[in-house]
Amino acid sequence: MASDNPLVSDVPRYDDAFERVDGLASRIESGVMTFALLAMSMTAFLKIIYEAVIADRNFVDSFLLRWLHGTDSQPPAELLSQVKELYSPIVVIVVLLLIGIGASRTISGQIATSRGDAELPPWKAMDFGLGLAIAAGFVGLGWLVVAVSSQIMCAALYVIALLLFGRRAQRSGDLVPFAVTWVVLSIPIGVLISRIPTQYAWVNDLSKILIMYVGFMGASMASRDRKHIVLNFGRKLWPTGARRSIEALSLLIWLSFNLLLLVLAAHLMQLQISAESELSVLPIPEYHIVFPVVLSFVLMSIRVAADLVRCLTGAVPVASDAKGEEVAA
Repeated sequence: MASDNPLVSDVPRYDDAFERVDGLASRIESGVMTFALLAMSMTAFLKIIYEAVIADRNFVDSFLLRWLHGTDSQPPAELLSQVKELYSPIVVIVVLLLIGIGASRTISGQIATSRGDAELPPWKAMDFGLGLAIAAGFVGLGWLVVAVSSQIMCAALYVIALLLFGRRAQRSGDLVPFAVTWVVLSIPIGVLISRIPTQYAWVNDLSKILIMYVGFMGASMASRDRKHIVLNFGRKLWPTGARRSIEALSLLIWLSFNLLLLVLAAHLMQLQISAESELSVLPIPEYHIVFPVVLSFVLMSIRVAADLVRCLTGAVPVASDAKGEEVAA
């Protein structure tokens, strides 16, 4: 039965082969979008660490020089040396220790809450020891980012992400679609990792591609949940006998719009393939930015076409509960 909560979307689901295949495709889309978000954030984080560590004057140096020198003129060489070799390392170490101790105290609070304790336990040497270990971990990460090539770092992060997502997929029972997705994607991702430059200037180019996957895969998933704009005006005033026809007209307009955008995106992708253009830093073809747009409009068009066929044939949806799971009508 439908949920009485107006905030819960009562999305119709159908007991047919397309619904089962579409559900599998939706889980794969969700995994790809989640991985794209994670990859985008992690590579940006690595770039920030890399630039902050190797820069001739990082943001800590700049802050201390503005504070100690106080003018826009070139600071003396002696002050520059003191800031880079003494003051900046002290500030970084103190900040990392404070972050580590705060993180360790948060962990202690979570453990106390899980045990049912009403108050936080008193400070212990273990809190400071764990905070020191966390701070040392940050220092070690900074050393790794500078000392190890970006190919090795990204390959390691990719393997760690696969293990974490694989464990979650095993718990949720989605291990098969997870394995299929990443067996297919590991080859192009492996080729990409092997071709990226040693430093992290390529992160901006990669973000251009990943943000398209996040945005347009999200739009494709929204089409499955019927969250796009449809012809809704006057729906309650329509005669009962005309509702199916008007609904079919709404879906037909939506499908036509999707197909038009698909043709335009495919044409742009074809032009980029013909031009053999590449991204500015990342040595891969530029059409990879448009490919997720084409893919998303293909998926959306298929889903809208399926809904149009169901509407015209009078298919009856299976009732859904608040979690979107099929239940008996």
